[in-house]
Amino acid sequence: MEATFSRRQILFMLLLSLGISNHVFIIPHLIQAAGRDSWFSILLGYVVLLGWSLILYLVLKSMHATTFNDWLKERIGKFGCSLVCGVLVLYLLILGMLIIFDTTRNINIYLLPRTPNAVVVLSFVLVSYSAARSGLKTIVYMSTVLLPIVWLLGISISILTMKSKDYGIIHPFFVEGIGPNLHGGVIVFGGSVELLVLLLLQHKISKPISYGAMFVLLTLLIGLIAGPTLGSLSAFGPSEAGNMRFPAFEQWRLVMIGDYISHVDFLAVFQLMAGSVTRSALLLHLLSELVIGRFPKFRQTVLGFFTALVSIPSLMQISDITMQEVVHRYFYTLSFIFGITMLAALYVFSFIPKRKGGY
Repeated sequence: MEATFSRRQILFMLLLSLGISNHVFIIPHLIQAAGRDSWFSILLGYVVLLGWSLILYLVLKSMHATTFNDWLKERIGKFGCSLVCGVLVLYLLILGMLIIFDTTRNINIYLLPRTPNAVVVLSFVLVSYSAARSGLKTIVYMSTVLLPIVWLLGISISILTMKSKDYGIIHPFFVEGIGPNLHGGVIVFGGSVELLVLLLLQHKISKPISYGAMFVLLTLLIGLIAGPTLGSLSAFGPSEAGNMRFPAFEQWRLVMIGDYISHVDFLAVFQLMAGSVTRSALLLHLLSELVIGRFPKFRQTVLGFFTALVSIPSLMQISDITMQEVVHRYFYTLSFIFGITMLAALYVFSFIPKRKGGY
């Protein structure tokens, strides 16, 4: 019998996994797009996501305790299932490549500038692969232990940097114009459509997920964008924060405990690694689940293949400037389109009567 988890455990895992992207990697792109009005873009994205999450809830309700693959086969056949799963695999692969690239680049910039890139990448990938290989139970239990610590550190940095912040910098409102605000809203939405992973996890949850639980999860994830965004704007200003590679990380460098204790940004490393390892391990696990279905015989081979695949951009040492430009211009917009299109298609599929045999 497959292990099942409570809604709270899955919530913890998703907060840690999706939260690292919302809390760290989205923010520089959001500030570059919307500048001083980033807070308004977050609000716009949140409103749209509330409607989008309601449709996601209806699709999840239609699935009951059926696996995603079986649910698709019952409605659109094996070929249609393969097509939809193929698109989802591509999306998860891109997410995996981005988390490994951004995490290892952060380590290279702030912590190990003289360490060969391959050593950093392979070390991180090995840890992520080991967690994924151990199964979803390991990832879930790891998240439930790590998230409270990560959360306490987040609250601590917010309090300890209060003296360095001036929220008056956020005024005046609505100076950027509607275009940048909409672009920022697309970034917020595009970075949050990863909630689609619930489609691949819902059959592992002991009780059906309610819309209330989904609302709480979405609100907390948006809060993880709003907190460090407002903190970065008030601490560094929109121009300086927009030029920073990791503005959320830079806030740790403002911390002084008394007159003699500084440079506590090593605590940010704990936050970064806790979220990044959980995220990459979960993505690798879901990729292997999507491809192999019920054939565990090839699980390790497939998992190893995907682990090697998501490591390629980082090992190739693609220019960070080029990568961030591509992400800023294309990724979030395409993710926005993907999230709406995929969910709309699944919602339509939920009305198709079940067919026997999946053909």
